Amino acid sequence: MKIFLVKIALVFIVLLPLTLLSKRWDNSIKPFVVIIAAIGALFIAFIVDFADQKLSTPTVTVNIKKENNELLINAITSNPLELLAIDLPVLGKINNIHDNNSVTDARTSIKKIVGSNSPMSQNNIEFYIENIKPKTKLEYKVLYEPMPKDIFIAGTDRYKISYSWYHGGEQRTHFKWISLKTGQEVEKPNVIVKGAEVFNRALSPEEIKNLYDEGLKERKIE
Repeated sequence: MKIFLVKIALVFIVLLPLTLLSKRWDNSIKPFVVIIAAIGALFIAFIVDFADQKLSTPTVTVNIKKENNELLINAITSNPLELLAIDLPVLGKINNIHDNNSVTDARTSIKKIVGSNSPMSQNNIEFYIENIKPKTKLEYKVLYEPMPKDIFIAGTDRYKISYSWYHGGEQRTHFKWISLKTGQEVEKPNVIVKGAEVFNRALSPEEIKNLYDEGLKERKIE
């Protein structure tokens, strides 16, 4: 409603001077005045819609910092969010997750570990955070036992965030991938791995079948 009123006001501001001036002009010029006014009204509507879109789109920043055997996660948004989801790969066993936030700032509805969560496993921590207030810094701390540094698993050098918000009665969603090393936005990995395990020996066919039958393990953290 506010945007509609802004459009009406701006169009009125443009048309009023032209209307007053047109009374002094020759009749042959008046059709051109009408055309210019119509183009001006369309241009104003485009500019207002573009500005509204830019202002309503939230800027979401998620930073993850490694300190010894801890992962410090900070998140902040410029506008209210309905939901923020963080999917973070961790090489090693996750011991605990600390939620340092007030329920008045946001509600972490789900904290989940995807993977076997053993010392030689790759796991994903999934956060689902709802009703986030703007300009409020959210903080989480992950305590884990890292794998040996010489082990690399494709696609685990970046994490994914996705977020949704309402504007104009519609739900809008955006997602991006962020490098754990640089903190900059990067492309989606060619290979996405979840729940990988590293073994220092060859597995028997029976063990491989059992792992396949068990499927991807999940555990919610209260």
